[in-house]
Amino acid sequence: MRSLGPIGLAASGERRSGYFTFAADPGLAKYSWPFFSITGRRDGPLFLITAGIHAAEYTGIDAAIRLGNLLDPAQVRGHVVIIPLLNRPGFYERSIYVNPEDNDNMNRVFPGRLDGTWSERFAHWLLNEVVARCEYAVDLHAGDMIEDLVPFVTYRETGDERVDGRAKQMAEAYGAEWLVRAMPSGERAGLLFAAAAARGVAAMIAESGGIGQLEADAVARHVNGVQNILRAVEVLDGAPARVSPPRVLNRFEWLRSPFEGLFRCAVHVGDRVRKGQPLGEMVDLLGKPLGRIESPVEGIVLFVVTSPAIKKDGLLLGVGVPE
Repeated sequence: MRSLGPIGLAASGERRSGYFTFAADPGLAKYSWPFFSITGRRDGPLFLITAGIHAAEYTGIDAAIRLGNLLDPAQVRGHVVIIPLLNRPGFYERSIYVNPEDNDNMNRVFPGRLDGTWSERFAHWLLNEVVARCEYAVDLHAGDMIEDLVPFVTYRETGDERVDGRAKQMAEAYGAEWLVRAMPSGERAGLLFAAAAARGVAAMIAESGGIGQLEADAVARHVNGVQNILRAVEVLDGAPARVSPPRVLNRFEWLRSPFEGLFRCAVHVGDRVRKGQPLGEMVDLLGKPLGRIESPVEGIVLFVVTSPAIKKDGLLLGVGVPE
């Protein structure tokens, strides 16, 4: 196998790095995307690692770069392909959540459209030319520049026992405390890993770190977690480390503000909250109370928005609900 769509793969027993583009689309072709290709001398699956679909989630980006330079072809079976930065237009703009080409969230537009917006066209090409040709895929995330979070993993059950079994094995091997098995309430569909799973790829998300920081322990969590996944699916030599199985969260409630104003948050990531518990309050720019934010469920605070400047319907925090 010499290529994965527009990505030229390394020869047997070698590592290759460089840049690729989607030459057939002029709007995309003005950018180039970094990649690593690590090819073992033994046959095996094609394993894809992506990061940076949200351009300011730096932990995942740095971890992917480190993995690209760390993985030894002599210890690999098959192919490992790493794309450390998907939101190429947003990276140097320090863009939060969206792609500045069209101001859309690139992780809400999959499977994309060939005749759609910039983000939709990118999603179409990436999914069909790269992702759908792989057996496994891990998408690395972090809290965005204005988010703090507790590390967690996510995968979606498809009804295909082979795909679901592989995805569950990957998620459990990462080593996170929490596993979320449901879409956030009120959120758009169109996530990359969910589209991959629908195409028969064993796919998952891992979240670690946030608030625009490159914290060494958060980066290491991704690097170590992905290597343990690679060992668990026998792409990387060595026995996987034994890690505690994640605790399952069956629901994920995302809270949004009914007001525009300043959010005075009263909880931290990792806090356990009760149904009806005050999580903070919204005030206007003169300090006048606008309303109290209460938890609609009992659960765990998985992330909080660290900037107090909140638009109407702006995201505030997320609460995961255990089984």
